[in-house]
Amino acid sequence: MSEYIDLSNDIIKLALKKSADEVEVFIETARESEVSTRMGEVEILKESTSQGLGIRVFKNRRMGFAFTSDFTKNHLEDLAQTAVDLSEQASEDEFNGLPELVIDETIDLDLFDPKLAELEPTWKIDTCKRMEKRMFDYDKRINNSEGAAFYDGDATIFISNSRGLSHSFKSSYSYLYCVPVAVEDGKLQTGHWFSFKRHFDDLDGPEKVAEIAAERVVRMLGATTPKTARVPVVFDPLTAASFVGGILSAVNGDAVFKRATYLVDKLNQQIASEKVTIMDDGRLKKGLASSPVDGEGLPTVNKEIINNGKLATYMYDTYTARKAKTISTANAQRGHSSTPDIGGFNFYMQAGDYSPDDIIGSVKNGLYITNLMGFGADMVTGDYSQGASGLWIENGKLAGPVEGLTVASNMLEMMRNIEMIGNDLTMMGPISSPTFKISEMTVAGS
Repeated sequence: MSEYIDLSNDIIKLALKKSADEVEVFIETARESEVSTRMGEVEILKESTSQGLGIRVFKNRRMGFAFTSDFTKNHLEDLAQTAVDLSEQASEDEFNGLPELVIDETIDLDLFDPKLAELEPTWKIDTCKRMEKRMFDYDKRINNSEGAAFYDGDATIFISNSRGLSHSFKSSYSYLYCVPVAVEDGKLQTGHWFSFKRHFDDLDGPEKVAEIAAERVVRMLGATTPKTARVPVVFDPLTAASFVGGILSAVNGDAVFKRATYLVDKLNQQIASEKVTIMDDGRLKKGLASSPVDGEGLPTVNKEIINNGKLATYMYDTYTARKAKTISTANAQRGHSSTPDIGGFNFYMQAGDYSPDDIIGSVKNGLYITNLMGFGADMVTGDYSQGASGLWIENGKLAGPVEGLTVASNMLEMMRNIEMIGNDLTMMGPISSPTFKISEMTVAGS
C-alpha cells in the first residue's frame, strides 16, 4: 500500500506546483471473478484485475477532474496538468472545495477476506453445478435453468488530499446466485435466490441457496389473478428492501435542494408510523456497504434517517451540504472515474417485534408480496405503482399463488400505514428490511 500512498502524495505536490489551490487523489485497485453454469455446462469463467486513479483539483473555486488507468510517471504528470487546465475552464462555484474536517483515524470493520482470492476455479464451477443439481432434484417440475453463478472480488481504496488527509482500506465480497425455471400445465415460473457476504465463511451453502430458490419458484406454479380490492399488504424482506430503497432516494440532499423529492420540507416531521425507524450505517461490521470513510475521506457514521416515524436528517456530501447551509453527513460515494455523489451505506429498516407468521396471521384477506417489477415510486410526488406477484392470504394463512397484479398508493401514505414490522431483519445487501405489513393498499387484478 505504501507505494500508492507515496504516489498520491507525489501527485498532490505536482498539482499544487501547477497552481491548484486544493487537490484530492482517489486510487482504487480491484480483482473480480465470475463463474456461471447453465444446465450443467460452464457459460462464463473469467477473472480480471483493474486499477484507476482520479484527481480532483480546485482553483479559485473552480473544479477540474481527470482520471486514468495508466500509472506511469509521465502520464500522471500530464493528468495533473489536465485537471488544472479543466479547472481554469470551469465555472466558479462558491460551494466548491474539499471538506474542512480532516480526521486521521483507523477503524477495522472486518471488510476483507483473503481466502476469496485463493479459491480455485474448479471449486467455483463445482459449486455452481451443485446449485443447479439441487434445484433440479427439488421438484420434477423444475426442468430448466437460467443459470447458477458465483461472483467474488476485492478492492483497495486510497483517498488523500492536500489538507493532510490520507486513508486506505481493503474490502471483499462473495455472491452465490441461482435461477430455476419451473413449468406446470405449459405455464412457466421463474424465481431466484442468493447469498451475498463480505467473507467466504459467512456465505450460505450452495444447496441452501438452491433449495430456497426452488421453493420460491415452485410455490408460484398455478398462480391466478384475483379481483381488484383494497386489502392489507405484507411485503417479504426482498420486496420490503425495494420499498426502503425508495426512501433512500427521497432523502438525497441534492434532490431536496432542488425540491425534487416528496420529502422536501418534511425534516423533523412525522412522515411514517411511529413503529418505523430507518438507519444508514457506514460502520456496520462486515456490512455489505460499510466503509470507514466516505468518498471524500470523511469518517462514516451510524445515523437515524427516520426515528420512530419522524424524518431526522437528509443525506449530504460536502458540496450539497454547503449549498443547503448545513454539514456533510459523510454520504459521499464515488469511484476513481467519477466525482463524489450522494449515496447510502447500509440502509435499512430496523426490526420490529413480530414474527413473519404473526404478521401473516393478522391478515384475514390480503396479499403477501414476494416479487415486484416495473416503475416504483415517483420521487417528486411519492406516487407508487408496481407490478406484483406473491401469495394470497386467507384467514391468516398463505392460500395460493397470485400474479398479474399492480399495487398502488403513495409513499407517505404507505409509510404512515405500516402497522406491523417483522423481527426477521437480515442484511442481504446494501439496502435491507424485515417483513412489514401495510394496513391497506389498492391491489389491482382482474
